[in-house]
Amino acid sequence: MATRAEIIDAIQAGRNRVTATFSKLSEDQLQSKIHEGSDGWNARQILAHLANRQPTYDMLVSIAVDGNGTPPGGFSIDDWNQKLVEERAGRTREELLEEFQQVHDHLIERARKLRDDQLSFPVILPNRETNLGNVLLGSGGMHSIQHASEVEEALGIDPDE
Repeated sequence: MATRAEIIDAIQAGRNRVTATFSKLSEDQLQSKIHEGSDGWNARQILAHLANRQPTYDMLVSIAVDGNGTPPGGFSIDDWNQKLVEERAGRTREELLEEFQQVHDHLIERARKLRDDQLSFPVILPNRETNLGNVLLGSGGMHSIQHASEVEEALGIDPDE
């Protein structure tokens, strides 16, 4: 299980990477399609996805701490994510980055307040069974880094520049 320090470090690393990557994109780059397919997202939509994570984090913590570890029946993460992205369609990059930063600052505070035993509570996802600590580590930090990395790769951006 991920430790509280590892979770917080990962969230901060994800916050920093997303902010650095998306802050330097031009308007044309933000409109560039990153995911293939008719429903594939452009860079702005990926940023909107990362900015809207608060309801997802709330749900994950709730199903672990208050529930039985499983999402509601019939829950589709793809439909959930698409709905939340569409709700942010008119927001500027600056608004999305501000929301992203606030959401992840809040997640860090929430991680600090969770008891150690709560971090070990089970979370049963469609593709695996894990615990809340590992979910927060992955979803709160590594997920953000992964999306920033895929945008950088698709647009030929060196993250170290």
